[in-house]
Amino acid sequence: MLSSIFNKLKGKKQDSFEVISNLENQNLSISKVDSGGWIEPFSASELLDTDLRQKYLNLIWQQVSMTQDMYNELYEKPIERYAEMVQLLPASEFHHHAHLGGMLDHGLEVILFAAKLRQNYVLPPNAAPEEQAEQKDAWTAATIYLALVHDVGKSIVDIEIHLKGGKRWLAWNGVPTEPYKFKYIKQRDYALHPVIGSFIAHNLISTEAFDWLATYPEVFSTLMYAMSGHYDKAGVLSEIIQKADQRSVALALGGDITKLVQKPVVSFAKQLVLALRHLVSQKLKISEKGPGDGWLTEDGLWLMSKTSADQIRAYLMKQGISVPGDNRKLFDEMQVHNVIERTAEDTAIWHCQLKSNAGWEPKDKFSLLRVKPELIWDNFDDRPALFAGTIRIVSKEENNDIEKTVPNMNISISEVNLTENIEAENSNTIGRTKETSYQEDETGIQNRDNESVDFLLNMFGKEETAPVEKTSEPPETEAMQSRIRVTAETQETNPEISLPVETTMGSIEGQQFVDWLKNKLLNEKLTFNDRTAKIHIVNNSLFIVSPSSFELYLREKGLSYSEEIVNNLQYEFQTLGLHKKRVVGDDTTNFWRCRVIGPRKESFLVGYLIPNTQLFFGERILINNRHLLLEE
Repeated sequence: MLSSIFNKLKGKKQDSFEVISNLENQNLSISKVDSGGWIEPFSASELLDTDLRQKYLNLIWQQVSMTQDMYNELYEKPIERYAEMVQLLPASEFHHHAHLGGMLDHGLEVILFAAKLRQNYVLPPNAAPEEQAEQKDAWTAATIYLALVHDVGKSIVDIEIHLKGGKRWLAWNGVPTEPYKFKYIKQRDYALHPVIGSFIAHNLISTEAFDWLATYPEVFSTLMYAMSGHYDKAGVLSEIIQKADQRSVALALGGDITKLVQKPVVSFAKQLVLALRHLVSQKLKISEKGPGDGWLTEDGLWLMSKTSADQIRAYLMKQGISVPGDNRKLFDEMQVHNVIERTAEDTAIWHCQLKSNAGWEPKDKFSLLRVKPELIWDNFDDRPALFAGTIRIVSKEENNDIEKTVPNMNISISEVNLTENIEAENSNTIGRTKETSYQEDETGIQNRDNESVDFLLNMFGKEETAPVEKTSEPPETEAMQSRIRVTAETQETNPEISLPVETTMGSIEGQQFVDWLKNKLLNEKLTFNDRTAKIHIVNNSLFIVSPSSFELYLREKGLSYSEEIVNNLQYEFQTLGLHKKRVVGDDTTNFWRCRVIGPRKESFLVGYLIPNTQLFFGERILINNRHLLLEE
């Protein structure tokens, strides 16, 4: 970032234009950047005096019910201190709000969303109404303070700030005393910034405010846990901030916020590039010698096609961005926007054979995408080492000959040989290098419609509604019913008899789904009770939406699936006996229906009901989704 944004202006017209353009867009004085790219510190009034930020501040004020003097003391002054501390730092290097001043914009957005979301909760949960009324302002303050500091630690952990005099400046010292530049730290600890945020909080929030919050022990302890990154002990407060953070990120990556404030929308081409940059830096393994998700050569960056497509789709959908569910359509979009390079046959997939100088040489071809390295890395020095070996493009004629000799198998040859080689080398990357061919593995993931971002667009207007997903119960085939029934009877009459291999493996797969879901929820990596969530709390039980929850599991595991595969996984889950069956007349069914309560047309969700929520959430206090009504 130091070299890409703040290179010396002489001979670097494009970089200087970028700095000036960013400042002009924010109505900030370009005279505060000298010829060497050093930035003169701005005051809080200068930083906040832009159209966008003033609109944010006005909307925050509208969400808080108190006098102007109290608002100024409790919220306006901490926000001003925050602005002076983060100055023009971006919120991330390549991801959301990566522009100059992005950290300030993101901080204001999260405060705004959190203040609005706070109104949907009655805190503390399960307390008497008079107690809830007494603590109302304290919980609101705790929400806003947590939103304020949730990312401020990045200014220490992720970024190095250097003053013109040569000294490193640390954000907890306040406003820089001299002109400054900054750069991102390589190999940074991504889990540390919440902890640093709790340390910096006292630089932003007054002692008097903490004294006041300390008179409410539950509010105070919850805020301290959340500020220090212990979200597992922060209950509803951490849930509010995570939702607010997700909404801010979604908007930054292309969500339409014209109903909130006017702001340019990021093009889909830019969204694809941002997704690729994030995945290459955070998720995908770019290997130098052997198996991986990608390899860098002089010709370009080569990425496993299906792995990349699945990761891009999952990443963008998580941000609330609509993505083609068919890989061919997604690759077409990437070609149209010049995100990936075309083959000589004008296709997206390059069939290649790899050979490493270290002896790794898969026998069969890989299906790869080729990306220009400059699209991923702004600076040449940030690129990983080149692949020590060769990547040979397989000609169309060769490819046809190979396909004629390949037997029809459920997994690709590439996957088999990768596994063999990885096992031989005792590598830990087995799960990361599986790749099926583009032709063999096209999945029909459902596209999201425009309703998936309705809540974001109408956040300051209509009441939030729950997600709508129409689905139906998969039919239990006679063979499957027989298999489950025989298994249950066999275990009951003679527990020492081992299960058939098919049933045993099925139970294992069902348990793997449960373990995946439990890990996601305990580590708060999967939202629930949201409009587009697959998990809800209904009647103090866990409601798993079917079949989309199981499809999400298969997608995240990088597995291809069809309706039959998804149905089989559900049956395997049923054999675990965790769900409660629904009695219908003289019969029972595995599935429950929830009616969606809201202003939209009548709709419903179908899924499994799990009474034991502790299995997935531990001792966490849960609140039922008030927008769902379970049909008894």
